Amino acid sequence: MLREYETTFIVDAHLPVAQIDGVIEKVTKHIENNGGKVKFIDRWGKRRLAYEIAKKQYGYYVYIRFAAEGSFIKELEREFKLDDSVLRFLTVLVPKVVLKEEMERESKRQAIKAVDPDESPESVEESSILSSSEP
Repeated sequence: MLREYETTFIVDAHLPVAQIDGVIEKVTKHIENNGGKVKFIDRWGKRRLAYEIAKKQYGYYVYIRFAAEGSFIKELEREFKLDDSVLRFLTVLVPKVVLKEEMERESKRQAIKAVDPDESPESVEESSILSSSEP
């Protein structure tokens, strides 16, 4: 059974952009080659680390949301440990509550889009926030 996970990892920011892209591509291919499905990738970019890691002060942060078997996580973390360009990583299971909220939000978006196809997703978020805060 596929479950939803999110992993955040920090790549050495001193590497060339092509190498950073290569690490990200390697991770996504590893997920897909082992039966996983990448939902989305968010490149947070170069940021200052809270503390030095391997004498580095900056890292390139990457967030990946994916679905995979539970047994695959150990294999993914093993790959992170073997890659010297990855400074740190964290992989967690996405809670069912979060998945349920995302599904509800998406169904609201689809319902509003069906009524008014010109409505932008940003205005849907604003209108749902405003309507929920009013008495």
